[in-house]
Amino acid sequence: MTRVLITGATGFLGEHVLKMRPQAGFQTAAFVRTTSDPGRIPDDVVKVFGDLSDARALQEALQGVDVLINLASLGFGHAPAIVQACQEARVPRAVFISTTAIFTRLPAPSRAARLEAERLIAASGLACTILRPTMIYGTPRDRNIWRLIRFLRFSPLAPLVGGGRRLQQPIHVEDVAKAVWQVVGCPASAGKAYDLAGAQAVPMSDMVRTIARQLGRSVHLLPVPLPLALAGAAVARRLPFFPRISREQILRLDEDKAFDISPARKDFGFAPLDFEEGIRKELRWLGR
Repeated sequence: MTRVLITGATGFLGEHVLKMRPQAGFQTAAFVRTTSDPGRIPDDVVKVFGDLSDARALQEALQGVDVLINLASLGFGHAPAIVQACQEARVPRAVFISTTAIFTRLPAPSRAARLEAERLIAASGLACTILRPTMIYGTPRDRNIWRLIRFLRFSPLAPLVGGGRRLQQPIHVEDVAKAVWQVVGCPASAGKAYDLAGAQAVPMSDMVRTIARQLGRSVHLLPVPLPLALAGAAVARRLPFFPRISREQILRLDEDKAFDISPARKDFGFAPLDFEEGIRKELRWLGR
């Protein structure tokens, strides 16, 4: 029986990783903060309460564990404690979720912490795999595409920074969850890092057209220059009922986000949905 410990199990991705866990040969536990809501964790998953900043508590939770799946963000500085706990507990295998946001050219506050976390993990001597998903979407729990869907359901206009020319390659949450379990069963992926994204990169404008078409809506694309978008977002943040969009989020819309997923395809059979298929699955939630 393979014993697995998952951190970040109550989060958006964690919910789907637990749903997709193998039903045979695995015993799964979730390392959960006492302040988190464990209601989304299935009854047959053991709950171990503790905090990632407490290396001793994590080390105790890792005793006898065969695989650590760390879904908790690497941007909060917990990597040293996690790596140390894995080393002292002699965990044979670990999977860490990072993000393609480390490739941004923007001075994002969490970028340095994530880069240092990846460096520490790679140098740890552990049999680790790092997965870097790009923007994750799927179900109303996502904070990106679902927000855009809700907006396009009612708005006849779609403001797009720079006309929406920049490439995006969002990935459906189920594809990320599936990849987690694929690398657990793929020894050849140890010691490697993989970018995870949708089947192909598309301009933001095409993403909007795809969503509008599947909603049966006619939407006019409104190009917005970057300086005007930044000013508009600053004003919106001061007004009630308007979505809060940060300066960094606006600036990232002016970056191409296209990634090579061929190493993941080759090593563990990664086969993500294209955006059209992903949105079709996403929109099923509207019927619920």
